[in-house]
Amino acid sequence: MIDFLNKGGYVFMLPLTLLLLINIIIIAKNISFLFANKFSSKEAAKQSFDYIFHIGLFALTLGLLGQIVGLYEGFESIENWGNVDADFLFKGIAVSAIPAIYGLGIFIVSYVFYLLLKVKLNS
Repeated sequence: MIDFLNKGGYVFMLPLTLLLLINIIIIAKNISFLFANKFSSKEAAKQSFDYIFHIGLFALTLGLLGQIVGLYEGFESIENWGNVDADFLFKGIAVSAIPAIYGLGIFIVSYVFYLLLKVKLNS
């Protein structure tokens, strides 16, 4: 996991990990509140569930921004060096995709729990 964070770059991977941890805490709180019937109304529950969705969406956006910044830095380096081997180029593109993949994974987990909580609320 540390190697994954290292390869993706700490500038984007640490905030994404922080968003994941925050979302896990919010998901756990909502699950416990839902099963204990502690929400004051369905509207309050839906608003609380929306935080899960929006944090996941923000993680996806931040991951895509990380990929764009990584590609820009990579292409800038190629411009400075001149001719670059294709293997080096493809490895750089793969590394730049790590924050986007991580952000997408966070969004998918968030969205699945968001949908499950909404289904449970409506049942």
